[in-house]
Amino acid sequence: MSPKRSRKTMSTWKIVLLVLLCILVLVGGAVAFLVTHYSGLLGDLREEEIGSSYTSSDATDPDATDDSQVIATSNLADDVFTVLLIGVDSRQETYTGRSDVQMLLSINQKSKKLVICSILRDCYVSIPGQGNNRMNAAYAYGGTSLLTQTIKNNFGIPVDRVAVVNFKVVADFVDAIGGVDIDISQDEITQINRNLGEQNRIFGNSTGTDTMSYSEAGEAHLNGNQALAYARIRKVGTDFERTKRQRTVMEDAIDKIGAMSFTQQNNLIKQFLPRVHTDITTSEVVNIGSMVLRLKSYSVSSFSIPVDGSWSDMRVNGMDVLDVDFGANRTAWENAVS
Repeated sequence: MSPKRSRKTMSTWKIVLLVLLCILVLVGGAVAFLVTHYSGLLGDLREEEIGSSYTSSDATDPDATDDSQVIATSNLADDVFTVLLIGVDSRQETYTGRSDVQMLLSINQKSKKLVICSILRDCYVSIPGQGNNRMNAAYAYGGTSLLTQTIKNNFGIPVDRVAVVNFKVVADFVDAIGGVDIDISQDEITQINRNLGEQNRIFGNSTGTDTMSYSEAGEAHLNGNQALAYARIRKVGTDFERTKRQRTVMEDAIDKIGAMSFTQQNNLIKQFLPRVHTDITTSEVVNIGSMVLRLKSYSVSSFSIPVDGSWSDMRVNGMDVLDVDFGANRTAWENAVS
């Protein structure tokens, strides 16, 4: 059963999975040496440039860490290659702060499955060395290494590689592909315009830039600024509906990329790969690229953690968080990727 109220999860970042998927999809028609060339454009993952100066005093319960509660790592680790896409709540070209989204892209070449799994940032987890807190605090405390260890300890899901993107990439990316076509309601237009007010200040745009009218309800063409505002809506429907909006943007963008010429695709890669900070190696990019050549034979699915029936609302020291059944969610991930 879907939750009856909208959570305050600011998952503005789910559509930035496009950036990583773009890397995969675009190389599908290229030979291995081109894939190797593109991998050289990827931004280096440097821990000193990410995370922040949070200390253990920011944790809600710094003495609560208990290694005996660590969930056993999934036995599917050898069959599944998982990349963690991290979207950072940073409006500029920086990678510091809390992670607004943690999204797993898991590839099982044996069963020919590609699974996208988002982990809600309000999950109340044990962060190694920092106590209990929201999931998104792990990145702020210790960058990608602490976040991946937190996911492994709490959910039993191993992470092989990470990719980090920031807030501004989203709008720029959608503009670069020529915008997206989305069916929107008047209620959503109200929230789009509200989000645009904040974004225009952040991006230095004039007041009222890209504001939409109610007459545009229905099938609408959105530029990057508008698409970002649409994906950030959190007051129309539940988190599940917000996720659907973000997935709609993603799917339309992928269609737009597929319709591009090779020259356009190549230019897009060169423009955006340097803005993705990752530890994916050249050989892994080549392997992923070869998988994409067979992508039509793969089943693609997506879901969110925690899954229905595996969580409840909880309030801890003034914070609204999710009390999660971690074992049930590890099983849900295993069932999805196996």
